[in-house]
Amino acid sequence: DNGQVGLTLPPPVVDPDDPLLIAQTLTYVTDDGSVLLSFTSAPFSFAFKLRFFLFEAIFVAILIAAVPVGAHGTVVSISIGNLFVVAWFWYNSVRCVDITSDGGLRFWIGNIEIDVPYDKIVGIHRLSGNCGICSAALLPHRGLLTNPTDGVAILTSVPSTPFWAWPRSAGRPERSLGPLRCPRLKIVFSPAGGGLNFIREVENEMRHTDENGASGGNRVAKGGKIQPPSFDPAAKGGDFFDV
Repeated sequence: DNGQVGLTLPPPVVDPDDPLLIAQTLTYVTDDGSVLLSFTSAPFSFAFKLRFFLFEAIFVAILIAAVPVGAHGTVVSISIGNLFVVAWFWYNSVRCVDITSDGGLRFWIGNIEIDVPYDKIVGIHRLSGNCGICSAALLPHRGLLTNPTDGVAILTSVPSTPFWAWPRSAGRPERSLGPLRCPRLKIVFSPAGGGLNFIREVENEMRHTDENGASGGNRVAKGGKIQPPSFDPAAKGGDFFDV
């Protein structure tokens, strides 16, 4: 006996209601591996952060000055306006743009997913030196430039979706109010890695699709997620629960 005490640990117990385990399984089941390349938005530039900080500082200063004088209407109005500004940022935040093997681009804007096939893309242009929040020549548009010195504008023939409605299913008629129609979808964002790199990759994929069909020939999807290796789905014994 060398004085060491050996501990026998009980086998781990897996809770079938564990939200992390459920999320891992759902990620594995729902991902179809159709993503070839994925571009996230570039981080906000220092100039953009500085402007936003100054805007919020002015907002707080007005609230502090308005409360002592009893300007409650001003306080409520400014607070509601600030909420609308935050909601606008979320609604126009382009989280990710995926190049899919189905022959199109998949946009994740706010909490909405929009698929645009290549034949619906009218043009892709590089933007530089524009206002980060608003590009006047492209209004109305979705998205914003997190890096005002480097961005892209994607022009499509797909009807834009109003902020109060979800995208329409395929085959359903376009929304209209008499002769009025929704404007065409125009998306502005700053891709991580640079606008020129994004345009080059999209053009290469569009050219590849034209040559090999919508399925992309024998192109292998390389951007899809895989199931995290926390548990082995092939293991049928033990305490593993297949959810």
